[in-house]
Amino acid sequence: MKTTLKIKGLNQGERIALEELHKMLPFFLVCSGIMLIIGGIYGLFEEINFGLFTGILLGNIMGAANFYFIGYSSGRLLQRKNENGSRGIAGVAFALRFFGMFGIYWVLASFGLISLFPALIPLLFPSFYYKFIAIFNKTV
Repeated sequence: MKTTLKIKGLNQGERIALEELHKMLPFFLVCSGIMLIIGGIYGLFEEINFGLFTGILLGNIMGAANFYFIGYSSGRLLQRKNENGSRGIAGVAFALRFFGMFGIYWVLASFGLISLFPALIPLLFPSFYYKFIAIFNKTV
């Protein structure tokens, strides 16, 4: 059963990104739970670092936001008629997303509010999800 979002003002890229995020939510939660368990076990033997837990939380938020903004920018670019202009705008959108995201990571890590490693892992969750689906559905 295919569900479609009924939110007005969304372009096709945004709609697809939000639907995919909705499908990925259980996978995100399971992976984050596994990371929390590993972090908790690590905390039993070492000093508990709350930056680990805040990093996992921020990483999930940033991973979902990154995925959404990829859909948002691709949907907006597909509406344009000029291919060369779209490529330039795509490069600018990528740079803004990349530098903004890692700027936030850098500032929070420099103040010791997050640990970078657990904050960066959730950015890979969409890739892991699609590989997991492809393996079990035997599709490419």
